[in-house]
Amino acid sequence: MRTALRLAAAAMLLSATVPAATQAEPAATHAAQTLKAELDAMVAAGELPNALVLIEQDGKPLIEVSTGYSDIAKRTPVTRDAIFRLYSMSKPITTVAILQLAERGLLSLDAPVGTYLPELAGLRVWDNSQDEPVRTVPADRPVTILDLLTHTSGITYEFMGDTPVHRYYRAHGVGRVTLASSGQPQEAPAASLGELVSRLGKAPLLHQPGKRFSYGFSTTVLGAVIEKVSGETLDAYFQTHIFAPLEMKDTTFVVSDAQAARLVVEYSASAQGLEAVDQPETSEYRDPSRLRDGGGALAGTLEDYRHFAEMLANRGIWHGRRVVSAASVDAMFSPRLRTGGGPDLDIPFGLGLGIGDAGTEARGGVPVGAGSWSGSANSYFFADPVHKVVAIVMTNELTPGPFMTRTWKLRAALDRAALAVVKR
Repeated sequence: MRTALRLAAAAMLLSATVPAATQAEPAATHAAQTLKAELDAMVAAGELPNALVLIEQDGKPLIEVSTGYSDIAKRTPVTRDAIFRLYSMSKPITTVAILQLAERGLLSLDAPVGTYLPELAGLRVWDNSQDEPVRTVPADRPVTILDLLTHTSGITYEFMGDTPVHRYYRAHGVGRVTLASSGQPQEAPAASLGELVSRLGKAPLLHQPGKRFSYGFSTTVLGAVIEKVSGETLDAYFQTHIFAPLEMKDTTFVVSDAQAARLVVEYSASAQGLEAVDQPETSEYRDPSRLRDGGGALAGTLEDYRHFAEMLANRGIWHGRRVVSAASVDAMFSPRLRTGGGPDLDIPFGLGLGIGDAGTEARGGVPVGAGSWSGSANSYFFADPVHKVVAIVMTNELTPGPFMTRTWKLRAALDRAALAVVKR
């Protein structure tokens, strides 16, 4: 309550912008004002620490909003160059890297992952019994690179359930250091990407390869594949082949001393209000030895991610530079299955992206044809190659359990504003 009152008292610090080129359009002005009011209210109620928003079409900003604080206790207003923990918004970046390597003939999407990572050549599958130690059966076929891209490998996260497989993950440290967890007791996590892959190689799959969508370390494994086939560290590959051509100058696994002042405090929703859970000074994102997880460990700015999303919206080109082929981007945006997970989560899925359809748009979610993903701390984006639209919201708030309603509220506000101003 005290947090909410403090934020409400400082509401005049919050800002929204309709770029000059669109100020003559009443729809854009109204949408910007409505979005600002919705986000202001969430900040004032202590439901959101901060948010940066950008909605653009054809590379031209239509709405920009800034609200809240990068550090609530210090009353530090969030700035446009703030650095956020991207969590799973790292996944589309890793997907692009894999597709680049496929284009170069360095890997095949249909190849078994064990071709590149022998530790994953003999995976076995949970037999669906409740027995522990977990019982397994042979896999019907090997896990492929395509299975990893579509999250149909059977690899999971420990926080995605409580089956014997999830309990095996906890008991054997099949994970990495992260605040996105179940909170249940577990063994020390892997210290390196190689160690995590080795532990996954001994863990049972949740189901037969290709059977269904199961969210987990699939994209993390793709990071290890990138290192193996490129001969570069994941940091180096991303920098050379994605970050440099897209001028993503602040996107990184390790926040430097020079960047640290711009890293926002990370918060977690609780019954007592927003609790600071990761401070810039002591954040694991400052640790040079941290595990390079292409599935969820990058940090970056709204501007950097804007460049990446613009590349997707332009089918692989950014400012005249070809980053990935149009065919590869089209593959990312081509639905192959549905994610399931209930009415708020279910969406068609391509390669590394959820794809909006009439159903998702009707419920206030991802617009038809747009490719989207989000992070555990509620950053969210979509890109639409047909209409050249990009929409992004950056924040850093974990919303466990009953607080997930804030997630849908935030996304719906962005989606509504985008649909109100873009031309389709």
